[in-house]
Amino acid sequence: MNYYWTDCPGCGCQVAINYTASPARVSGSVRRWSGDRAINDGRPFEVAASELRPEGGYAVACVCGAEIEVPETPSAVSEGR
Repeated sequence: MNYYWTDCPGCGCQVAINYTASPARVSGSVRRWSGDRAINDGRPFEVAASELRPEGGYAVACVCGAEIEVPETPSAVSEGR
């Protein structure tokens, strides 16, 4: 599992993007929460291989709808079991 953490440029929430990559797609979830924890929600996403950028990375929508750029290199990677 790959992890990327950032702040949403739209709603200002903290965002965790958890994902796995395969030759056909990147799939995972976007989870967001506000500093006061009044907002805490998420949604699944899927990006087809054809939508991945040639230079690496991709864009995914926050729950609020704002576009978040996800770089090719994740913030962290967990080892499979």
